[in-house]
Amino acid sequence: MATSVVAQNIDLKKLKAHFLQNAPTCVHNAEGMLHYPYAVPTYDVKPGADDRAKVPERSLTGHYLQMYDWDSCFFSQVSGRFGFPDLSRSVVANFLSLKHDDGYVPRTVSPERIWDSGDLCKPFLCQTLQRWWKSTPTKPVPAEFITDLDCYFKYAIRTRRHSSGLFHWRNVLESGVDDNLTLLRPMEAAVNENRDIGRFPDGELLAADYNGYMVAEFSAFSDICHSAGKKDLALEYQTLAQQVKLLIEDRLWDDLTSSYCNLDPKENKLVQLRCWTNLVPVLLGIARPDRTEKAIENNILNEKEFLRPCGLSSVSASETLYNQAMRGLYGRVVVSNWQGPMWILPNALAVRCLLRENRQSDASEIARRVAATVLNGIEKTGTTFENYDAETGHPLWAPQFMSWNALILEMIDLLE
Repeated sequence: MATSVVAQNIDLKKLKAHFLQNAPTCVHNAEGMLHYPYAVPTYDVKPGADDRAKVPERSLTGHYLQMYDWDSCFFSQVSGRFGFPDLSRSVVANFLSLKHDDGYVPRTVSPERIWDSGDLCKPFLCQTLQRWWKSTPTKPVPAEFITDLDCYFKYAIRTRRHSSGLFHWRNVLESGVDDNLTLLRPMEAAVNENRDIGRFPDGELLAADYNGYMVAEFSAFSDICHSAGKKDLALEYQTLAQQVKLLIEDRLWDDLTSSYCNLDPKENKLVQLRCWTNLVPVLLGIARPDRTEKAIENNILNEKEFLRPCGLSSVSASETLYNQAMRGLYGRVVVSNWQGPMWILPNALAVRCLLRENRQSDASEIARRVAATVLNGIEKTGTTFENYDAETGHPLWAPQFMSWNALILEMIDLLE
Protein backbone atom coordinates (compact mmCIF):
# COMPACT_ATOMS: atom_id res chain seq x y z
CA MET A 1 0.00 0.00 0.00
CA ALA A 2 1.40 3.39 -0.99
CA THR A 3 1.92 6.09 1.62
CA SER A 4 -0.68 8.80 1.93
CA VAL A 5 0.06 12.50 1.56
CA VAL A 6 -1.62 13.30 4.90
CA ALA A 7 0.48 13.94 7.97
CA GLN A 8 2.33 10.96 9.43
CA ASN A 9 2.30 12.26 13.01
CA ILE A 10 -1.17 12.50 14.52
CA ASP A 11 -1.99 13.92 17.92
CA LEU A 12 -4.32 11.07 18.87
CA LYS A 13 -4.79 12.44 22.37
CA LYS A 14 -6.13 15.72 20.98
CA LEU A 15 -8.37 13.92 18.49
CA LYS A 16 -9.84 11.63 21.15
CA ALA A 17 -10.42 14.55 23.51
CA HIS A 18 -12.54 16.33 20.88
CA PHE A 19 -14.85 13.34 20.55
CA LEU A 20 -15.07 12.52 24.23
CA GLN A 21 -15.90 16.15 25.00
CA ASN A 22 -18.54 16.70 22.32
CA ALA A 23 -20.19 13.31 21.81
CA PRO A 24 -22.12 13.45 25.13
CA THR A 25 -23.95 16.60 23.97
CA CYS A 26 -25.62 14.49 21.24
CA VAL A 27 -27.47 12.51 23.92
CA HIS A 28 -30.73 13.93 25.27
CA ASN A 29 -33.24 12.97 27.93
CA ALA A 30 -36.62 11.51 27.02
CA GLU A 31 -39.13 14.09 25.77
CA GLY A 32 -42.25 14.22 23.64
CA MET A 33 -42.83 11.03 21.69
CA LEU A 34 -39.31 9.81 22.53
CA HIS A 35 -39.82 8.02 25.83
CA TYR A 36 -36.20 7.01 26.37
CA PRO A 37 -32.83 8.80 26.13
CA TYR A 38 -31.97 9.40 22.49
CA ALA A 39 -29.21 10.80 20.29
CA VAL A 40 -29.14 13.21 17.36
CA PRO A 41 -26.25 13.37 14.84
CA THR A 42 -25.22 17.00 15.48
CA TYR A 43 -23.59 17.90 18.75
CA ASP A 44 -24.42 20.90 20.94
CA VAL A 45 -27.82 21.66 19.36
CA LYS A 46 -31.45 21.71 20.50
CA PRO A 47 -33.29 18.65 19.13
CA GLY A 48 -36.54 19.30 17.29
CA ALA A 49 -35.99 23.06 17.04
CA ASP A 50 -37.12 22.83 13.41
CA ASP A 51 -40.16 20.62 14.07
CA ARG A 52 -42.55 23.27 12.77
CA ALA A 53 -40.40 24.39 9.84
CA LYS A 54 -41.22 23.54 6.24
CA VAL A 55 -37.53 23.01 5.46
CA PRO A 56 -35.42 21.17 8.05
CA GLU A 57 -32.18 22.60 9.36
CA ARG A 58 -30.28 19.73 7.73
CA SER A 59 -31.04 21.32 4.35
CA LEU A 60 -30.13 24.84 5.44
CA THR A 61 -27.19 24.64 7.82
CA GLY A 62 -26.36 20.96 7.88
CA HIS A 63 -27.51 20.60 11.49
CA TYR A 64 -29.42 17.36 12.07
CA LEU A 65 -31.94 17.89 14.86
CA GLN A 66 -33.74 14.55 14.65
CA MET A 67 -33.03 10.99 15.77
CA TYR A 68 -32.03 8.96 12.70
CA ASP A 69 -32.00 5.17 12.43
CA TRP A 70 -28.47 4.13 11.48
CA ASP A 71 -26.87 7.30 12.84
CA SER A 72 -28.09 6.61 16.36
CA CYS A 73 -27.44 2.86 16.09
CA PHE A 74 -23.79 3.26 15.12
CA PHE A 75 -23.27 6.14 17.55
CA SER A 76 -24.67 4.05 20.39
CA GLN A 77 -22.25 1.20 19.59
CA VAL A 78 -19.42 3.28 21.11
CA SER A 79 -21.46 5.43 23.53
CA GLY A 80 -20.25 3.45 26.54
CA ARG A 81 -16.87 5.09 26.02
CA PHE A 82 -18.31 8.47 26.95
CA GLY A 83 -20.72 7.56 29.71
CA PHE A 84 -23.84 6.03 28.12
CA PRO A 85 -23.48 2.22 28.22
CA ASP A 86 -27.23 1.55 27.82
CA LEU A 87 -27.92 4.01 25.01
CA SER A 88 -28.18 1.17 22.48
CA ARG A 89 -31.12 -0.31 24.35
CA SER A 90 -32.77 3.11 24.59
CA VAL A 91 -32.31 3.76 20.86
CA VAL A 92 -33.99 0.47 19.98
CA ALA A 93 -36.74 1.07 22.55
CA ASN A 94 -37.53 4.50 21.07
CA PHE A 95 -37.88 3.19 17.53
CA LEU A 96 -39.95 0.17 18.54
CA SER A 97 -42.25 2.34 20.67
CA LEU A 98 -43.21 4.15 17.45
CA LYS A 99 -44.04 0.94 15.56
CA HIS A 100 -47.40 0.90 13.82
CA ASP A 101 -49.71 -2.09 14.18
CA ASP A 102 -48.65 -3.37 10.75
CA GLY A 103 -44.96 -3.34 11.74
CA TYR A 104 -43.91 -0.10 10.09
CA VAL A 105 -41.21 1.78 12.05
CA PRO A 106 -40.22 5.32 10.94
CA ARG A 107 -36.58 6.13 10.31
CA THR A 108 -36.44 9.82 11.32
CA VAL A 109 -38.02 11.11 14.53
CA SER A 110 -37.84 14.20 16.70
CA PRO A 111 -39.66 14.89 19.98
CA GLU A 112 -42.76 16.32 18.30
CA ARG A 113 -42.65 15.12 14.70
CA ILE A 114 -42.14 12.13 12.39
CA TRP A 115 -39.98 13.13 9.41
CA ASP A 116 -39.45 11.33 6.08
CA SER A 117 -42.87 9.73 6.34
CA GLY A 118 -43.15 6.34 4.64
CA ASP A 119 -39.43 5.57 4.84
CA LEU A 120 -38.76 2.47 6.90
CA CYS A 121 -36.24 2.28 9.73
CA LYS A 122 -33.08 0.70 8.31
CA PRO A 123 -32.17 -2.79 9.53
CA PHE A 124 -29.66 -2.07 12.29
CA LEU A 125 -31.81 -2.42 15.41
CA CYS A 126 -30.93 -6.07 16.08
CA GLN A 127 -27.21 -5.69 15.42
CA THR A 128 -27.19 -2.75 17.83
CA LEU A 129 -29.24 -4.64 20.41
CA GLN A 130 -27.00 -7.70 20.04
CA ARG A 131 -23.86 -5.66 20.78
CA TRP A 132 -25.51 -4.16 23.86
CA TRP A 133 -26.73 -7.53 25.10
CA LYS A 134 -23.33 -9.19 24.66
CA SER A 135 -21.63 -6.36 26.53
CA THR A 136 -24.15 -6.62 29.39
CA PRO A 137 -25.15 -10.32 29.48
CA THR A 138 -26.85 -9.92 32.84
CA LYS A 139 -29.45 -7.69 31.22
CA PRO A 140 -31.72 -9.85 29.04
CA VAL A 141 -33.39 -8.51 25.93
CA PRO A 142 -37.00 -7.62 26.85
CA ALA A 143 -39.57 -10.09 25.51
CA GLU A 144 -41.62 -7.26 23.98
CA PHE A 145 -38.60 -6.26 21.88
CA ILE A 146 -38.60 -9.69 20.27
CA THR A 147 -42.31 -9.52 19.46
CA ASP A 148 -41.99 -6.01 18.02
CA LEU A 149 -38.89 -6.84 15.97
CA ASP A 150 -40.59 -9.89 14.49
CA CYS A 151 -43.52 -7.66 13.47
CA TYR A 152 -41.12 -5.08 11.98
CA PHE A 153 -39.33 -7.74 9.92
CA LYS A 154 -42.63 -9.14 8.66
CA TYR A 155 -43.49 -5.63 7.41
CA ALA A 156 -40.14 -5.35 5.60
CA ILE A 157 -40.66 -8.77 4.02
CA ARG A 158 -44.13 -7.79 2.81
CA THR A 159 -43.20 -4.36 1.46
CA ARG A 160 -39.47 -4.42 0.56
CA ARG A 161 -38.95 -7.96 -0.69
CA HIS A 162 -39.04 -8.77 -4.40
CA SER A 163 -40.46 -12.03 -5.71
CA SER A 164 -36.86 -13.19 -6.24
CA GLY A 165 -36.33 -13.15 -2.48
CA LEU A 166 -34.00 -10.15 -2.56
CA PHE A 167 -34.79 -6.77 -1.00
CA HIS A 168 -35.10 -3.24 -2.41
CA TRP A 169 -35.28 0.21 -0.84
CA ARG A 170 -38.45 2.28 -1.09
CA ASN A 171 -36.30 5.06 -2.56
CA VAL A 172 -32.71 6.27 -2.48
CA LEU A 173 -33.37 8.57 0.48
CA GLU A 174 -34.64 5.64 2.56
CA SER A 175 -31.28 3.98 1.96
CA GLY A 176 -29.55 6.84 3.75
CA VAL A 177 -26.99 7.20 0.95
CA ASP A 178 -28.96 10.11 -0.40
CA ASP A 179 -27.57 10.41 -3.92
CA ASN A 180 -26.23 6.89 -4.40
CA LEU A 181 -25.35 6.60 -8.09
CA THR A 182 -25.97 2.85 -8.05
CA LEU A 183 -29.62 3.54 -7.17
CA LEU A 184 -30.06 6.50 -9.52
CA ARG A 185 -28.43 4.35 -12.22
CA PRO A 186 -27.34 7.29 -12.94
CA MET A 187 -30.09 9.04 -14.84
CA GLU A 188 -28.94 12.54 -13.92
CA ALA A 189 -25.87 12.15 -16.11
CA ALA A 190 -27.82 12.72 -19.33
CA VAL A 191 -29.15 16.21 -20.10
CA ASN A 192 -32.97 16.21 -20.22
CA GLU A 193 -32.95 12.48 -19.53
CA ASN A 194 -35.25 12.74 -16.56
CA ARG A 195 -37.29 15.63 -15.19
CA ASP A 196 -39.55 13.52 -13.05
CA ILE A 197 -38.23 12.33 -9.68
CA GLY A 198 -40.75 9.51 -9.76
CA ARG A 199 -39.01 7.90 -12.70
CA PHE A 200 -35.84 7.10 -10.80
CA PRO A 201 -35.47 3.30 -10.49
CA ASP A 202 -34.39 3.44 -6.86
CA GLY A 203 -37.49 1.66 -5.57
CA GLU A 204 -36.98 -1.23 -7.97
CA LEU A 205 -33.30 -2.14 -7.86
CA LEU A 206 -32.38 -5.08 -5.65
CA ALA A 207 -29.71 -3.47 -3.52
CA ALA A 208 -26.45 -5.07 -2.41
CA ASP A 209 -26.31 -2.97 0.75
CA TYR A 210 -29.90 -3.59 1.87
CA ASN A 211 -29.57 -7.33 1.35
CA GLY A 212 -26.25 -7.42 3.19
CA TYR A 213 -27.77 -5.53 6.10
CA MET A 214 -30.72 -7.91 6.19
CA VAL A 215 -28.49 -10.98 6.37
CA ALA A 216 -26.62 -9.47 9.31
CA GLU A 217 -29.86 -8.33 10.92
CA PHE A 218 -31.65 -11.66 10.53
CA SER A 219 -28.61 -13.44 11.99
CA ALA A 220 -28.46 -11.06 14.95
CA PHE A 221 -32.18 -11.50 15.61
CA SER A 222 -31.82 -15.27 15.42
CA ASP A 223 -29.07 -15.07 18.03
CA ILE A 224 -31.23 -12.90 20.28
CA CYS A 225 -34.20 -15.26 19.90
CA HIS A 226 -32.05 -18.27 20.70
CA SER A 227 -30.78 -16.61 23.88
CA ALA A 228 -34.38 -15.99 24.91
CA GLY A 229 -35.33 -19.63 24.40
CA LYS A 230 -37.43 -18.95 21.29
CA LYS A 231 -35.88 -21.71 19.22
CA ASP A 232 -38.51 -21.81 16.47
CA LEU A 233 -38.21 -18.08 15.82
CA ALA A 234 -34.42 -18.35 15.93
CA LEU A 235 -34.49 -21.07 13.29
CA GLU A 236 -36.92 -19.10 11.11
CA TYR A 237 -34.64 -16.08 10.94
CA GLN A 238 -31.43 -18.04 10.60
CA THR A 239 -33.02 -19.76 7.61
CA LEU A 240 -34.00 -16.37 6.16
CA ALA A 241 -30.45 -15.10 6.65
CA GLN A 242 -29.02 -18.10 4.81
CA GLN A 243 -31.51 -17.78 1.96
CA VAL A 244 -30.71 -14.12 1.35
CA LYS A 245 -26.99 -14.78 1.69
CA LEU A 246 -27.13 -17.43 -1.04
CA LEU A 247 -29.15 -15.11 -3.29
CA ILE A 248 -26.57 -12.34 -2.84
CA GLU A 249 -23.84 -14.69 -4.04
CA ASP A 250 -25.92 -16.12 -6.84
CA ARG A 251 -27.44 -12.91 -8.22
CA LEU A 252 -25.40 -9.87 -7.15
CA TRP A 253 -21.70 -10.73 -7.54
CA ASP A 254 -19.94 -9.09 -10.49
CA ASP A 255 -16.53 -10.31 -11.65
CA LEU A 256 -15.86 -7.18 -13.70
CA THR A 257 -15.93 -4.84 -10.70
CA SER A 258 -14.87 -7.46 -8.11
CA SER A 259 -17.83 -6.42 -6.00
CA TYR A 260 -21.51 -7.03 -5.46
CA CYS A 261 -23.83 -4.84 -7.53
CA ASN A 262 -27.44 -3.73 -7.49
CA LEU A 263 -29.67 -5.71 -9.81
CA ASP A 264 -32.39 -4.41 -12.10
CA PRO A 265 -34.89 -7.30 -11.97
CA LYS A 266 -36.83 -6.07 -14.99
CA GLU A 267 -33.81 -6.29 -17.27
CA ASN A 268 -31.90 -8.84 -15.18
CA LYS A 269 -28.83 -6.59 -15.41
CA LEU A 270 -26.35 -5.52 -12.77
CA VAL A 271 -25.60 -1.83 -12.23
CA GLN A 272 -21.83 -2.02 -12.77
CA LEU A 273 -20.80 1.13 -10.96
CA ARG A 274 -18.33 1.10 -8.06
CA CYS A 275 -19.87 2.57 -4.90
CA TRP A 276 -19.03 1.69 -1.30
CA THR A 277 -22.52 0.27 -0.75
CA ASN A 278 -21.68 -2.58 -3.15
CA LEU A 279 -19.02 -3.69 -0.67
CA VAL A 280 -21.44 -4.10 2.25
CA PRO A 281 -21.53 -7.94 2.08
CA VAL A 282 -17.73 -7.87 2.34
CA LEU A 283 -17.64 -5.20 5.05
CA LEU A 284 -20.12 -7.11 7.22
CA GLY A 285 -18.31 -10.44 6.83
CA ILE A 286 -21.04 -12.34 5.03
CA ALA A 287 -19.35 -12.66 1.60
CA ARG A 288 -17.54 -15.75 0.32
CA PRO A 289 -13.87 -15.77 1.40
CA ASP A 290 -12.52 -15.75 -2.16
CA ARG A 291 -14.75 -12.83 -3.14
CA THR A 292 -13.86 -11.00 0.05
CA GLU A 293 -10.19 -11.23 -0.93
CA LYS A 294 -10.88 -9.98 -4.46
CA ALA A 295 -12.97 -7.06 -3.24
CA ILE A 296 -10.30 -6.04 -0.73
CA GLU A 297 -7.42 -6.22 -3.18
CA ASN A 298 -9.17 -4.82 -6.25
CA ASN A 299 -11.31 -2.16 -4.53
CA ILE A 300 -10.67 -1.33 -0.88
CA LEU A 301 -6.86 -1.27 -1.09
CA ASN A 302 -6.64 -0.23 -4.73
CA GLU A 303 -5.47 3.38 -5.11
CA LYS A 304 -7.06 3.51 -8.57
CA GLU A 305 -10.42 2.75 -7.01
CA PHE A 306 -11.42 3.50 -3.38
CA LEU A 307 -8.18 4.07 -1.47
CA ARG A 308 -7.52 7.81 -1.62
CA PRO A 309 -5.07 10.08 0.24
CA CYS A 310 -7.59 10.88 2.97
CA GLY A 311 -9.24 7.48 3.41
CA LEU A 312 -11.69 5.43 1.37
CA SER A 313 -13.87 7.40 -1.03
CA SER A 314 -17.61 6.76 -1.18
CA VAL A 315 -17.44 6.14 -4.95
CA SER A 316 -14.44 4.78 -6.81
CA ALA A 317 -12.08 7.37 -8.31
CA SER A 318 -12.24 5.45 -11.58
CA GLU A 319 -15.90 6.31 -12.10
CA THR A 320 -16.73 9.09 -14.56
CA LEU A 321 -19.12 10.76 -12.12
CA TYR A 322 -16.68 10.68 -9.18
CA ASN A 323 -16.69 14.14 -7.59
CA GLN A 324 -15.88 16.01 -4.38
CA ALA A 325 -18.75 18.50 -4.43
CA MET A 326 -19.85 19.85 -1.06
CA ARG A 327 -23.39 18.68 -1.74
CA GLY A 328 -25.04 16.41 -4.30
CA LEU A 329 -28.35 16.25 -6.06
CA TYR A 330 -31.20 13.78 -6.02
CA GLY A 331 -33.62 15.04 -8.66
CA ARG A 332 -34.13 18.64 -7.58
CA VAL A 333 -33.46 17.97 -3.88
CA VAL A 334 -30.11 19.12 -2.49
CA VAL A 335 -28.71 16.41 -0.22
CA SER A 336 -25.43 15.21 1.25
CA ASN A 337 -22.88 14.04 -1.29
CA TRP A 338 -21.98 10.33 -1.34
CA GLN A 339 -20.53 10.46 -4.87
CA GLY A 340 -16.86 10.61 -3.91
CA PRO A 341 -16.16 12.31 -0.55
CA MET A 342 -14.72 10.41 2.39
CA TRP A 343 -17.26 9.45 5.06
CA ILE A 344 -16.18 7.89 8.35
CA LEU A 345 -18.88 5.19 8.36
CA PRO A 346 -17.65 3.10 5.38
CA ASN A 347 -14.07 3.64 6.54
CA ALA A 348 -14.91 2.35 10.04
CA LEU A 349 -16.66 -0.68 8.57
CA ALA A 350 -13.66 -1.32 6.30
CA VAL A 351 -11.29 -1.16 9.28
CA ARG A 352 -13.46 -3.69 11.12
CA CYS A 353 -13.45 -5.88 8.00
CA LEU A 354 -9.66 -5.77 7.57
CA LEU A 355 -9.08 -6.60 11.22
CA ARG A 356 -11.47 -9.54 10.86
CA GLU A 357 -9.38 -10.68 7.88
CA ASN A 358 -6.16 -10.39 9.95
CA ARG A 359 -4.89 -7.44 7.91
CA GLN A 360 -3.94 -5.16 10.77
CA SER A 361 -1.37 -3.08 8.88
CA ASP A 362 -3.87 -2.31 6.12
CA ALA A 363 -6.54 -1.45 8.69
CA SER A 364 -4.09 0.80 10.52
CA GLU A 365 -3.17 2.67 7.35
CA ILE A 366 -6.79 3.48 6.53
CA ALA A 367 -7.40 4.47 10.15
CA ARG A 368 -4.34 6.75 10.04
CA ARG A 369 -5.49 8.52 6.88
CA VAL A 370 -8.95 9.11 8.32
CA ALA A 371 -7.68 10.23 11.72
CA ALA A 372 -5.23 12.69 10.17
CA THR A 373 -7.95 14.09 7.90
CA VAL A 374 -10.42 14.62 10.74
CA LEU A 375 -7.82 16.13 13.07
CA ASN A 376 -6.64 18.53 10.35
CA GLY A 377 -10.25 19.61 9.91
CA ILE A 378 -10.68 20.20 13.63
CA GLU A 379 -7.50 22.28 13.77
CA LYS A 380 -8.64 24.42 10.82
CA THR A 381 -12.33 24.84 11.70
CA GLY A 382 -12.74 23.79 15.33
CA THR A 383 -15.30 21.11 14.50
CA THR A 384 -16.01 17.84 12.68
CA PHE A 385 -18.01 17.41 9.49
CA GLU A 386 -20.23 14.83 7.85
CA ASN A 387 -17.80 14.25 4.99
CA TYR A 388 -14.41 15.34 3.66
CA ASP A 389 -12.73 15.74 0.29
CA ALA A 390 -11.14 12.34 -0.28
CA GLU A 391 -8.23 13.92 -2.17
CA THR A 392 -7.37 16.98 -0.06
CA GLY A 393 -9.15 16.36 3.26
CA HIS A 394 -11.00 19.67 3.05
CA PRO A 395 -14.15 19.56 5.26
CA LEU A 396 -17.28 19.69 3.10
CA TRP A 397 -20.77 19.69 4.64
CA ALA A 398 -22.63 19.54 7.96
CA PRO A 399 -20.50 21.14 10.70
CA GLN A 400 -20.72 19.80 14.27
CA PHE A 401 -21.54 16.39 12.83
CA MET A 402 -20.96 13.54 15.29
CA SER A 403 -23.23 10.55 14.59
CA TRP A 404 -21.15 7.57 13.40
CA ASN A 405 -18.07 9.80 13.33
CA ALA A 406 -17.75 8.61 16.94
CA LEU A 407 -16.61 5.27 15.47
CA ILE A 408 -13.25 6.98 14.98
CA LEU A 409 -12.66 6.06 18.64
CA GLU A 410 -12.19 2.47 17.42
CA MET A 411 -9.60 3.69 14.91
CA ILE A 412 -7.78 5.63 17.62
CA ASP A 413 -7.63 2.44 19.71
CA LEU A 414 -6.00 0.67 16.77
CA LEU A 415 -3.46 3.43 16.15
CA GLU A 416 -2.59 3.69 19.84
